[in-house]
Amino acid sequence: MNKKYRNLIIILVILLIALVFIIILSNKKEQVDLTYGGWESSVYTGFHRPNQGGWSELIIVDEEGNQSLQRSIYLGQAKIDGVLAYGVETDPDVLNNSGSILQVWYDENSDEIIKMVSKNKQEEDVICVSQSLMELIMPGFETYLPSVFTPDKYHSLIDYTYDTFMTETGKTIQIAKFVDEYQTEIWVSSEVPFGVVKGVFLPTNVTVVNLRDFSLSGATPLISLSEMMNCKAGESLDLDQ
Repeated sequence: MNKKYRNLIIILVILLIALVFIIILSNKKEQVDLTYGGWESSVYTGFHRPNQGGWSELIIVDEEGNQSLQRSIYLGQAKIDGVLAYGVETDPDVLNNSGSILQVWYDENSDEIIKMVSKNKQEEDVICVSQSLMELIMPGFETYLPSVFTPDKYHSLIDYTYDTFMTETGKTIQIAKFVDEYQTEIWVSSEVPFGVVKGVFLPTNVTVVNLRDFSLSGATPLISLSEMMNCKAGESLDLDQ
């Protein structure tokens, strides 16, 4: 395998390992079904699709206590091979100048991934990423990606409590919280792109995810639309090397 593409695979693995710490906070599913009777409070009414350029920054803490700053941007809609799609771009470590960016595009009708690309911050090339390759690296990787729609597990029947939260940058939002089956206290908000605010693992009282900042508009992706459309074919994963 070409060294360049081997490094890309390693970077993607690191990206997905970082995202696993918000698996309980992000699950690419259909919007919540409000036929259950609706939400108990107007404080939280599920995840809302962001405006184009809406973004959020999450501080992710790994098992060794190391922190990374993950930034996700909603890219809006585009036609890809004649299919109307919407996209999300994620930089798993904003402060790492040698890291890689992942951009994912979903079919508007089926909600299935139709295109993925990646770019190393220190290189010009944008590489097409195979979904089958990603599944080999980490099965079920889709559940680790930032979610535009309300995950099923956050439906209106959950027994939420309500509070407020202030970001490091001084923005105050309303949040809903509950304890999940993994003994993690989950904080979510309808005011934040991708919904995620905080995750606290209660047995150790360690915060594994924390919202640093967000905005409803204004972000510019690091991979342009034309770069995404014209990505270069990546190599297949050779498990023998």
